[in-house]
Amino acid sequence: RDNHHGNNMDGFMNSYNWTIPEDWVEEKCVIRLRYNITAGELSDGGFDPAINASLNAEKDDAPTGIEIASIYGLDKEEAVARGYQFQQDPVLHIFKFNEGDAEIKLEININTNQFGRTFEDRSHVFEIRKRPDDISASAKIHNLNVRGKRGNIVQTYPGVEYDFQPNRLEANEGDYVHIQWTGADSNPQNNAGQGRAGTDRNNMLVLRERTWDNGFVEDAHGCFACNYPEVWTKNTSPNFLGLAREDIMALAFLTPTQNWGDMDELDDAGTYFDLGLRKLTTSGIWRYLCTRNNNFTNRSQKGVLWVKPKSE
Repeated sequence: RDNHHGNNMDGFMNSYNWTIPEDWVEEKCVIRLRYNITAGELSDGGFDPAINASLNAEKDDAPTGIEIASIYGLDKEEAVARGYQFQQDPVLHIFKFNEGDAEIKLEININTNQFGRTFEDRSHVFEIRKRPDDISASAKIHNLNVRGKRGNIVQTYPGVEYDFQPNRLEANEGDYVHIQWTGADSNPQNNAGQGRAGTDRNNMLVLRERTWDNGFVEDAHGCFACNYPEVWTKNTSPNFLGLAREDIMALAFLTPTQNWGDMDELDDAGTYFDLGLRKLTTSGIWRYLCTRNNNFTNRSQKGVLWVKPKSE
């Protein structure tokens, strides 16, 4: 719905699928995103150039020069008498009564400063890279990233807490996945989170297997109800997307950008991680988590990647 600041009807964040022209290869790209608040009482949602400072109220609590009487089928005189004017917190006489009758009044909570304005204006820098020569033009590449920032749900608003993006990814055998993310060292110092204050860090480890019988057979690795990663040994590592042990180590410890200092919460790792393109050669379902940010209260950073056999 208009001005809804949250997930869409499918339960996911609103998104836009942008197909980038093949000949676009740029190292420095900037995208500007604006969140505009629209108002049905105003022409063009409030962004009509005719609605400008010349229509401002002469003083606080006085009506503005924006005409809304015609929207309700009222002439100017009746609109003024019944409060149908665009102003701060108008008091409306919603029922028309004869003189001497009791009146029913309702105050409408309206802040005219919030109608038809840009609520947020964000700019982001990114890079469009050339498809590697050894990757077929018909091959599908899935980007698997991290979104959100450090903090609890209140501190991150209007952003979100950490999450994988997408947190449910479906791919086919033969597709490629590009796992990468970026963080920061400049978050507010008092924002809730694990590790050194002000820092973002992420990793990916497959969750441990379910240890109880849920009544059906599932060809999947990892249990969403669990909060421990799968067990490693000196010579073996968990099965994660059919990746090599070196890749699984890199996803867990952020090598080679990890300086091997304070490793338990990844404080000495760099802010950017890039595993590179990896071909998905093994079908299955893998559920994974970030060990640093998976706070048991309300910050659950988990995801699932479903690789389907080619025949599906």
